[in-house]
Amino acid sequence: MLDLFIVLFLINGMSGKNTIRIPKQERSRETKLSIINAGLKLFSEKGFYKTNSKEIAREAGVSIGSFYMYFTDKKALFREVLVDYHRKIKNVVETIEIQKFAQTGKVKAFLHYLINKLIEAHNIYPQFHQEVSVMAQSDPNISKIIENSKRESIEITKAMLFAWKDTLRIKDIDAAAILVQTSTEELVHTLMFSKCKVSGERIINELTEMLFRYLF
Repeated sequence: MLDLFIVLFLINGMSGKNTIRIPKQERSRETKLSIINAGLKLFSEKGFYKTNSKEIAREAGVSIGSFYMYFTDKKALFREVLVDYHRKIKNVVETIEIQKFAQTGKVKAFLHYLINKLIEAHNIYPQFHQEVSVMAQSDPNISKIIENSKRESIEITKAMLFAWKDTLRIKDIDAAAILVQTSTEELVHTLMFSKCKVSGERIINELTEMLFRYLF
């Protein structure tokens, strides 16, 4: 559930080290956002190493000088794009209606809904998600961001499980949070990025059943 939960309470402190200034005027904010959006598009389509700063500036409709007013280099931009990518996912997952399901006690329906929301969130530039995984292998800063995010997501998963504590069959919520977060993340990634002979809906149904039987 990495990309599901990190965006609920995460997104912090990744950009301050690498950006040269924080825009205060609306026009400056729009310029910076244009560069971020252009970076997301090109990093997704071409990858980090096959994209250069001039291409990003051209895609954003700004001069190369404007690019360097906001970012020291394209790696600084990549980290900022990662923050913005998480914000975009946040816009999806914030629509999850946890309370509605909790009040009605429809646990299995909630799990099924949750998995589909995870998949929907991953559909936001899935190629960028893959590029982040590649970059994490060579950039310790990005790897650290991902590890910190995973720890955050496990904590939030634990908090969600605790909200259902009166109906849970498992006793060790700490261990269960790790198991649920990791297994769900991997299966969603399999659905999104691997070719499966079994249909996605069948896998979603079985994952729902697996989580339900394990937890409840």
